[in-house]
Amino acid sequence: MAIKKRNVSVHQIPSIISSATQLALIRSLEMSVEHGHPRFVLDCSRLESVGSPEMHLLLCCLEQAMKNNGDVRLAALPTKAHAALRQAGISRLFEHFETTEHAVRSYQLRTASLAPVSFETVEMDTEYAA
Repeated sequence: MAIKKRNVSVHQIPSIISSATQLALIRSLEMSVEHGHPRFVLDCSRLESVGSPEMHLLLCCLEQAMKNNGDVRLAALPTKAHAALRQAGISRLFEHFETTEHAVRSYQLRTASLAPVSFETVEMDTEYAA
């Protein structure tokens, strides 16, 4: 049995979400999907808080992935942000991981011999985060 290599696209969520950063991230996800990467990891380590704009962004990312038969996993989500997602009832829609590396590895086949993983990290342009 051949083990298929799974491509994962890692995206950094900026600390401040504006409509411009949200649009930039969604476009980045769309480009990743075009290149066959419907598996996303969102690095949430920079999130200071999670309100409506942040929740909306996470849900938009999930929608984009699911449209293409993919998935979104969250990495390095601060405790306050995790609590906010849980309180809003959307925490259960995402798998959460302590680190980006753990989230990337979670896309591996869950067998004794793990397939190699390749991933690219996409930094959001912070000049739009105003």
